[in-house]
Amino acid sequence: MSALEILDAPPRRPRATVQAVSPVKRHPGLPKGAFPLMILGLLAMGMVGHLALQTAIQENGFELGELQSQTAQLSAQEAVLQSALGAKSTPTQLAHAAAGLGMVADPYATMVVLSTGQVLGVTTPVTGQELPLVSAAPHLGASQAATAAATSAMGSRTQP
Repeated sequence: MSALEILDAPPRRPRATVQAVSPVKRHPGLPKGAFPLMILGLLAMGMVGHLALQTAIQENGFELGELQSQTAQLSAQEAVLQSALGAKSTPTQLAHAAAGLGMVADPYATMVVLSTGQVLGVTTPVTGQELPLVSAAPHLGASQAATAAATSAMGSRTQP
């Protein structure tokens, strides 16, 4: 046979042979229903975990609601206290509080340089009669009303 004859010849097919195959052996320790039971067990554990997670989220939601309510109450109390502080911080109220402590207005300005301790100006003692138009008599109508409102609001909003 020449090389051309070999190339032109149709390819030969190998003969099919039948061989006997041994059956697959099962492991004796694994029953037929083990896989579905494992899947059902995993599904049940997932459902229990989901239920526990939802319960924890619900409890945290209740706690968050309580904390938000407490924050709102404290914010309202802070606003009342800020209002009362604003009423007591006016220059007139501060002057009356100072007069109540025995302080008097000083028309002679002197300053102290804090870094060096040097006194600028001449210190002159005051008697309280230098400014006759400044009254030391307290006039607390609006301030007393604001303080009373703040005190009653704090008393009604405090938690036991």
